[in-house]
Amino acid sequence: MIGNRWRSEQDGDDKPRERKLRRTWPQRFLVLFNVCMILVALAMAWTLRYTYVQAASVERVQLGGSLTPRAESSDSDGGVFNVLIVGYDSDAGLDEDDPIRVGRNGERFSDVILIAHVDEVEGTATIMSVPRDLWLPIAGLDREAKINFAFGVGGPAVLIETIETELDIPINHYVAIDFAGFQGLVEVVGTVDVFFELPARDWNARPAVGPPRTQTGFEIGAGCHALDPPTALAYVRSRHYQVQMADGSWVDSTPPSDLGRMQRQQDFIRRLIQRAIDLGARNPFVLSDLVDAGLDNVTIDQELTPQTLLDVGRTFRDFEPGELQTFSYPTEFGFVGSSSVLFGLDEPAAPILEIFRGASPSDPSTVAISVVTAAGVEDDAGDLVDELSDAGFIVSGPSLSDTEPGIVIRHGADGRQAAEVVRDRLSSSTIADFVGDDGSVRLEEIDTLPGRSVIVVVGTASPSLNSTIPDDAGVGVATSAPDSDSGTGEEASSDAQVTTTSSTDPSTPSSGDQPAEDADLAPPLDASGCG
Repeated sequence: MIGNRWRSEQDGDDKPRERKLRRTWPQRFLVLFNVCMILVALAMAWTLRYTYVQAASVERVQLGGSLTPRAESSDSDGGVFNVLIVGYDSDAGLDEDDPIRVGRNGERFSDVILIAHVDEVEGTATIMSVPRDLWLPIAGLDREAKINFAFGVGGPAVLIETIETELDIPINHYVAIDFAGFQGLVEVVGTVDVFFELPARDWNARPAVGPPRTQTGFEIGAGCHALDPPTALAYVRSRHYQVQMADGSWVDSTPPSDLGRMQRQQDFIRRLIQRAIDLGARNPFVLSDLVDAGLDNVTIDQELTPQTLLDVGRTFRDFEPGELQTFSYPTEFGFVGSSSVLFGLDEPAAPILEIFRGASPSDPSTVAISVVTAAGVEDDAGDLVDELSDAGFIVSGPSLSDTEPGIVIRHGADGRQAAEVVRDRLSSSTIADFVGDDGSVRLEEIDTLPGRSVIVVVGTASPSLNSTIPDDAGVGVATSAPDSDSGTGEEASSDAQVTTTSSTDPSTPSSGDQPAEDADLAPPLDASGCG
């Protein structure tokens, strides 16, 4: 009733006086909500403008015709492009007592080489790590060397041309990050949780200069640790990663050197992104802090405009770290003269590179399949090979092995999505031939399988994950990794004798195919024990 909202009071002249209407709590809440929405909108507008201004002020490098121009996209949602990301290790700005400065004289090495494939149409992102010890011809030079020599001798232009020529993938944009500035990003989020199953450290037993020592100063106990900025930087830098066994001895982790470090870096990137999201990275105020920290130590190419950066940010504003696909360029360990290097493996690399040439991860051309079957069912297995080949997969086999009825698709740590693509393309009649009407196709992870290479085993129940893979299975990974600390790769002459250790030889354990008793040497990359 009106009388409940208004009051009449008598003044000195006995005339009624009305007081203003009081808002109810729902009304107040609505007003407050509208005010907050206006403030958020203004904050977002300010942040976008601030980010735009900041992005425009980033240091740029003129690469002229070194970059491949982005293809024109008819899709209003954006385009598809590759970004070369170089994390260079410079001793500039480091503390005088930083272990990384030992033996350094101001050189700048391409310590991390990543290629990011951004698909704005499908909203997907894929990262491939390229080991710095990858041995290949250097563009513009009549010689071969480690890939980081290209950056050291000719900067980004020579590195880009080398990648485009030897890997046959376009590079549309370039980003360089001073690795020492990596600490700034961690400082914004405070700490990043990482679980260590065993005590770990960085320890170089054979440094190029001086006695055995730590290269990064990293050492930590077992359990869940919130890594602060200096510790996080030391962790992702560590090439000589060791773990401590129950008897107190320290042993090299697997996979070693660059390969293990690439895994740790990829895992840490996911954790850093998730931590930023948890703290509100999609909040404009938190985002502005991340932008400040990130851009202070970044150099980009002249074509990577602020508008492009903002467009990518809008496309991936709801992107989840778990959706990030990561791969390591498949390699095998070998020697050039007395220098240890990594040689690229063309067959397992082919399906990964197809993604960076523009193919969708769901495209069969991005998956390499080796078919293994039992004796007596070769004809059915042959039909399976034909079916997969007709679908567009890269298929080899079938090869023979002792098996039991069923279908198992084996994949590596990076290859589950590839295995799912294969599973989804199998026809119901093919599945029925090997499994029966009520059976299912199982997926199994095997560390020895690189990238998007999978093995389709028809006629097996559940063999041991450490069972021998047939010689002709068509897969391979690095059996070890270079232990040289040279930053440029110049120490190995392209005229020296080349030897390799083939990872497809079942008598030679590969990185990740260690004896069962050594299985705990690999540093855990999951969040177990952290909460």
